[in-house]
Amino acid sequence: MVTAGYLERSATVGNLTLAYQEWGNPEGQPIIMLHGFGVSGHMFDEFADRMQDRYRLLALDQRGHGDSDWSAEGDYSRAAFVEDLEGFRKALGIERFILVGHSMGGLNSVAYANTYPQHIRALILVDVGPESAKEGVDNIVRFTRGPDELEFEEFVDLAHRFNQRRTLENIRERMRHRLKQTDNGKWTWKFDKRFRQPDSGLRIGNPEDGDSWALFRGVLAPTLLVRGAESDVLSQSVAERAASEMPRAQLTVVPGAGHSVPGDSPDAFTESVRDFLGALERGDFEPVAAYAPPPLEQLVEEHSAATRRGPSLIVLIAAGAAAALALAGAGVIIRRAGQRKNKRAPLLNRAGSAAAALPAVNPVDLEAARERAAEVVSRLSLVGANSARRARKSISEVDLEAARTAARDALVILNEGSHQAASAGRDAYRKVDRKKLKKRGSRALIVAGKTGSLALNTALRLAGKKQKPRQKRRVARWRN
Repeated sequence: MVTAGYLERSATVGNLTLAYQEWGNPEGQPIIMLHGFGVSGHMFDEFADRMQDRYRLLALDQRGHGDSDWSAEGDYSRAAFVEDLEGFRKALGIERFILVGHSMGGLNSVAYANTYPQHIRALILVDVGPESAKEGVDNIVRFTRGPDELEFEEFVDLAHRFNQRRTLENIRERMRHRLKQTDNGKWTWKFDKRFRQPDSGLRIGNPEDGDSWALFRGVLAPTLLVRGAESDVLSQSVAERAASEMPRAQLTVVPGAGHSVPGDSPDAFTESVRDFLGALERGDFEPVAAYAPPPLEQLVEEHSAATRRGPSLIVLIAAGAAAALALAGAGVIIRRAGQRKNKRAPLLNRAGSAAAALPAVNPVDLEAARERAAEVVSRLSLVGANSARRARKSISEVDLEAARTAARDALVILNEGSHQAASAGRDAYRKVDRKKLKKRGSRALIVAGKTGSLALNTALRLAGKKQKPRQKRRVARWRN
């Protein structure tokens, strides 16, 4: 099917000019589409043509692909793609939009949804998950790293052998957008040729972005995960697990489609998206009834991988957040006890001594820690609102009312400063506790753990709770 109902446009984002195609009503609900590796926004032509009656559709050629500029520095990190999308959103003056991402574009979409959740109304992920089947990825690499220059029809035959679900006419139309003619009359790929060089050192995404499951679980927007029934990239088991662990996701499988679902089966793909958006517009899209956190062993494994990538940042967040929680909790209870200070004078003296024993954290250092935590959330997207929910769950499992009150008040105080910094702090504090259980803490983590313990004991005493001699502090644990 040849699509002619779109406009070719471009936007300047940073030092790059990014090309995009636009369909539909300029006043309609915006849908931004991110393509997969090696192709361009034109992979959504058939889908956009079917949806332009109601929506404003924007298919972005991501950096290094299609008619967009290549990165002079060879920066194709996940963070670069995310910031390109944010710059594109700002350039077009769009506040909230529906985001569609296929394969590589899907991973970029998940990272964006973690970093800028306030701009995402809904997310549609196409044949992409936290894990990819090696066989399918290898097939794509072999195809894109084939001959660099061929006659146009030779490329068409090559593409048809790669995906025989398409007709030659369809593939010929698709290849017109994927190829460009060289000075010698032959044709070559439009995406950055360095991707086709095994020794270039370029890769899609940061070396540090291995915690993909945490990123998928961090997406809070209503999400449709679409899998091609014949896909060799996204397995059914991974798709089902991803949909079950994401807070508000549902899975649909398109029969007769491989990895490139929108082009392999455009009618079925469009129907599934229409159904999803219809439910969203009616307000009857149901979130997961009760989100259950993953098993503790799985969280420990994922956290260990993240720790190996950047322990110094985690230590900074942990120490700062633990001290902040301790000071905030003690301060709130001391203020509440002020009305009964005559009866509580001995306890207040103990609280003062405990505060004096805490590691020195001045307001400037604390603010710097909060800003650093927010930066980590923005750049690495390793923590999200799920972490806050898990932290609150842990707090609720402590059976001492005074401890719960102090901890919640501390979280409120931190939230007044920065929601993201508070989320990062709660997640880091939880990780400190797990490291302590595993006896792998460094000196900074030990200090943070002792600080939290001291604050808890102080809070309990200020609240008038008695502790038995030598009774061990109860630790809130995740339950499978």
